[in-house]
Amino acid sequence: MPPPGAGPLLVRLPNWLGDLILAWPVLDAAAREPVLFVGPAAFEPLVLARHPRARYFAWSRSARYALAGILRRERPRTALLLTESFSSALLAFLAGVPERIGYAAEGRGPLLTRRVERSAPARSTPRTAEYRVLARAARLVVEEETPSITATDHERVAAQDLLARSGAFGDSRASAYVVVASGAAYGPAKQWGGDRFGEAAAAIAGPRKIPVVAVGSVADRAASAEALRTARAAGAKTFDATGATDLPTLVGILAGALLVFTNDSGVMHLAAALGRPTVAIFGSTSPVWTSASASKVANLYAAYPCSPCFRRTCPIGYGCLHAITPSRASEAASRLLG
Repeated sequence: MPPPGAGPLLVRLPNWLGDLILAWPVLDAAAREPVLFVGPAAFEPLVLARHPRARYFAWSRSARYALAGILRRERPRTALLLTESFSSALLAFLAGVPERIGYAAEGRGPLLTRRVERSAPARSTPRTAEYRVLARAARLVVEEETPSITATDHERVAAQDLLARSGAFGDSRASAYVVVASGAAYGPAKQWGGDRFGEAAAAIAGPRKIPVVAVGSVADRAASAEALRTARAAGAKTFDATGATDLPTLVGILAGALLVFTNDSGVMHLAAALGRPTVAIFGSTSPVWTSASASKVANLYAAYPCSPCFRRTCPIGYGCLHAITPSRASEAASRLLG
């Protein structure tokens, strides 16, 4: 807890949705005291719906230092940097935060007052554990190891309103469906392929006579369209919600899913934190570092000799992704569903 008269804790949130969810137990711990969260504007409704007493300051890459004066007036006592960028440390320095805690990376060591030592080499231990080490340095007590989120009534209603307009559910409520998230902003080395997602999803949705719903950003529309074409060819009803959801609506859709098929992405972590059965496909990234550790998650990984390379694109043909077959994914899904 902060000493009497001290200012609030400032927490610089991760920039990626998946990392935000992996850091969620740290957010829960930080929100027990006066806290200022700084992060992308899109995350604000997700964070404040669960931590209404916190204050949120939206950050953008185009104006990354514009918050310095505003934060200075808040007089935070400590900045906990869950990012590893130089710019996040410089923002805390310019805001006059007396204690600045984070991992030394991108040459930002001189801007930190406490450079936290890693317990293992970078990317060799779960990301959740890396965040807990940072939290301890900021004197926070993290009670949960596995991220957990519950959808709000508003999020569920927003999702039902969107799905009801799809026509895929007839006159009934969207009570059961399979979600596919074919995209991954990181790059092609994380993307399994829309046709594979469609085939795996149809194997689960078809026998149950439930629709397949695609989600993702506008950039994922081509991959989603391919997944839904494949699913329809196998006889499944489909609905494309790609590019049509804000983050609260996405939470509501995932919370109502029977099952989620996804790449290693923000959707994967969000679905797992919501407790949904999730089949996650790993390519160039590591299931040790960024996997969702919830009990209802199947992490599929080919473990090629060159894996994990953490590349955005593959110069030798994406063998680690292609080695994972749709039947392997649907079989993993069937096991999750019992």
